[in-house]
Amino acid sequence: MQYNKLRFRLGIVLISISVVVFLTLFALPFVSMDAKLKITLGTIFIVIGEVLFWLGTILIGKEVYKKFMAMLKSGQWLKRKE
Repeated sequence: MQYNKLRFRLGIVLISISVVVFLTLFALPFVSMDAKLKITLGTIFIVIGEVLFWLGTILIGKEVYKKFMAMLKSGQWLKRKE
C-alpha cells in the first residue's frame, strides 16, 4: 500500500515539474544570451518536459489519467459549483 502512495505522489511531482519546465520556455526569449543557445535550451526544455510528463503519467496510472482527461474534455472544470 505504501508503494502505491509513493508511486502516485512521485508521478504528481514529475508532472508538476514538467509544467514548470514548460513555463520556463516563456521566459527564455527575455534572457540575454546568444540566439543559438536559446534555441538549444528551448529544445532541451521541451524534451525534458515531455519525458517528465509521460513518466509521471505512467506512474500515476492509466485509470487516473483517463479520469482526468475525461473531466478535462467534458468541460466540468469550467462550470461553477453552486
